[in-house]
Order: sequence, then structure tokens, then C-alpha cells
Amino acid sequence: MWTTTAPILRASCSARYLPVLARNYPRVRLPTSNLRSVPLRQLSTSSPRHAQYTRFSSENQRHPSGDVIDNRMKIVIAVAALGGTYYVVHLEQVPGTGRWRFMDISPKYETNLAQAAYNELLAEFRGKILPSDHPVTRHVQRVVNRILESSDLGHLSSSEPSRSLVGAPDDFWSEDPFTTGRPGESSTPESGGKEWNLLVVNDPSIVNAMATFGNIVVFTGILPICKDEQGLAGVLGHEIAHVVARHASERYSSSKVFLALAVLLQTVFGFDFGITNLISTLLLELPNSRTQEYEADTIGMQLTAKACFDPQAAVEMHARLAQYEKAHGATSLEFLRTHPGAERRIKHLEELIPEAYSIQASSPQCAGTQDSLNRFREFALR
Repeated sequence: MWTTTAPILRASCSARYLPVLARNYPRVRLPTSNLRSVPLRQLSTSSPRHAQYTRFSSENQRHPSGDVIDNRMKIVIAVAALGGTYYVVHLEQVPGTGRWRFMDISPKYETNLAQAAYNELLAEFRGKILPSDHPVTRHVQRVVNRILESSDLGHLSSSEPSRSLVGAPDDFWSEDPFTTGRPGESSTPESGGKEWNLLVVNDPSIVNAMATFGNIVVFTGILPICKDEQGLAGVLGHEIAHVVARHASERYSSSKVFLALAVLLQTVFGFDFGITNLISTLLLELPNSRTQEYEADTIGMQLTAKACFDPQAAVEMHARLAQYEKAHGATSLEFLRTHPGAERRIKHLEELIPEAYSIQASSPQCAGTQDSLNRFREFALR
């Protein structure tokens, strides 16, 4: 008995080619005895179903990477919560301005920083420090003591004159001295408190003055810009104000916040360290530095007014300083600077003059100051 069997087709063949393929296959004679044992295959026009793995979604089945991400986020949230609590607990207001800031450095720790900073200053400017009996040093001492004592901030540390100078130049506001020496030993200043150190550095190329942790440094290059003791008082009042407001300790404290934010940006958003550092500098560090400069101008104007120095002299000094910076190619892009722009700063100082004259007019120490009350009334009527 002869019969035909359908060929086994691939699943990719379509139904319309089945008759053609069937006619082309040869006829095969199968034994009759084996027909019963061979099952007949049915043709199907649909694609065969292959065995495949089907994933059923379940809340209990999660990918390991998802667990890692969740654990990382939990750690970030926990650290951020603890850091936020620590930040809030250490908030305080700046005396004199009322600005809120983060501060986690104690005045006791500042004493250690003051001594370390003083030793570094002595080592850095060794051979350039004018002796305590130099005329320039004495003039600077007189202005500093007047500012400190009028606001009950303490006094300069005493040191014995190292030597007497004969024929010292009198016109030290326009001519730089060339006598070198170093000051005597002094006790540790207490956070800008009772005892301060003063170093006058003979370097006409540096037009600057600074004060940190009770250490005051004046470079001779700033004296021609100051022009006289009134202008020098404007500079020193600003620098002493930095210490009174504890701006150096604030910068130390803020650096921890900036570092924490940089790590957070790297961990959560995957930012490169260079990018996070640039963001932190432009958006946090530099604006905070400019805020401190404005604040030091405000407190410094109050200090010089209490010491009966002319507040207008600070404005005139900054105008001369602006001309010097412009002549020496200082950048005009304020957002890239640690200090405010000259025009903004001068305008800010002019706004502080009425209050400064008011302080002088109500101060018994400034009773001998000429026309302070008249100047106050003049500015008050503007």
C-alpha cells in the first residue's frame, strides 16, 4: 500500500507554499506494518511555539543593582540629615551686623591657631619685619591702639625696643624705609581679644594689610595709598573688623560645608570633582568672601568712628586703591574676585558715613573732633 507523508516544514515558511513543496517531494513506499506505529503529523499554518523564559514581576524579586542604589541613597539621606542637624545647631549671628552664619570652631581653639599663625608669619617675613622702635611701626601702633582701646578690644603686646634709629625718614607715607628687624616675643593673642600682635613688614611691592586671629600685618606698600593716619585707620579698622567678626574661623567652618556639598554632588549626581569644585567656588566660596568684605567694611567703619577717625577718609582711601588696582590690571569681573568691585564698595562705604558721624557725635571720646555733629547733620539731610 502506497501513501504520501507531509514533509516536516520550518516554522518560517508561510501557508501558500505548502502545496508546491508537497508536490515536489518523491513518493515513499512505507511498509504496512509500520503505518500503525508512525503517528501522523498535522500541518499547521501558524508558527510553532518555542519554549522560552517568561519573567513574572514580583515585589519580592529585585535586581541586586537596585538594592545597591537604594542602600546608597539611604546612606546619603542619613548623612544629609545628620549634617543638616549639625549645621543648624552651630548657627550663630555675627556681632554688629546680625548675619546668620555657620561656626563650629571655639575661641579656645582659635588661641592655638593664633600662635601657629604668628609663628608662620615670623618665619615667612623674617628679615623684613621693622623693629618696634621704628618710626613707621610707632605710627602704626598708635593707630591700632587707638582703635582697640576705643572699642575695648584689648591692646598690643608690649615688646622692648630692639634698637634706636638715628636719622629715620619722616616722610614714611611716601617713601619706604629700608631698616629691617623683628619684633620681640609676645604672649598668645586670645581670638582677637585682650592682646594683639603687630608686624610691620618692609615690602613696598605688597600693597596690603591683613589681620587674623589677633595678628595684624601691615606692609609698607600700603602706606602711600593710605596717605596719612586717617587713611591708615580706614585700612586697619577693616582688618581688625575681620578678627572681631571671626571671619577666618568662619572660613574654616564653611570649608567643611563646601566639602560636604562637593561629596554630595559627586555621590548623587556623579559630577566630576573638578566641576564640583568650580561650582562650590563660584556659587559659595567667592560670594561668601565678598559678603565678609562688606561686613568688615561695616564693622570697620564703626570701629574707626568710635576711635574718632574721619569716616570720609576710608572712602577716599578706597578711591585711591581703586585707581591703583585699575592701573595694575585688576580684573573687573566681580564674580571671580574675593573682594567686591571698587564702585560697589565705595558706594557701600558712603552709605555708612551718616551712621559713623552719628557715633562720633554721641561719643564723649570724640568731643574734641571738629565738626562731627555738623557733618552728621549734613549727611542726614541728604
